[in-house]
Amino acid sequence: MRIVESLVLAASLVAAPFAANAADYIEREAPPAQVVVGLVPSCEDPRVLGQVEDQFEYGAPHMLQSDVTIAEFSNLTEKAYLPRTDNASVERRYCQGSVLLSNQQRHTVYYRVSYPLGYASFGWKAEGCVLGLDDWNIYGANCSSLRRF
Repeated sequence: MRIVESLVLAASLVAAPFAANAADYIEREAPPAQVVVGLVPSCEDPRVLGQVEDQFEYGAPHMLQSDVTIAEFSNLTEKAYLPRTDNASVERRYCQGSVLLSNQQRHTVYYRVSYPLGYASFGWKAEGCVLGLDDWNIYGANCSSLRRF
């Protein structure tokens, strides 16, 4: 019985500030949405895109046996943001976009920005995967490990 009384008391203390009579109701605007500013840069950040481009241009000659490069990024969107928590020590931002390659082919690109996974675990790191060009499945089938949706 004591547990029930404690729960009722706790519930009433939590609900007390929200209790209102019909006469007390005042329509208010919702507070503006907060922009999530984390330790990882945004999907459109030129430094992030530079790391994805550098990674691709290093891998293309070794994996694809080609000197193809990324000519342009477009349609960049954030697909998910996972903040640091007690259970997850790494903050992650999952992104998707489109790339135009130097051979004029357009592909989907998936990339993830993580903190603290930079050099020697300082700073952030971006990793990308161009759909259809990861023949060794380094990021899983169809870039699955960088697709968070």
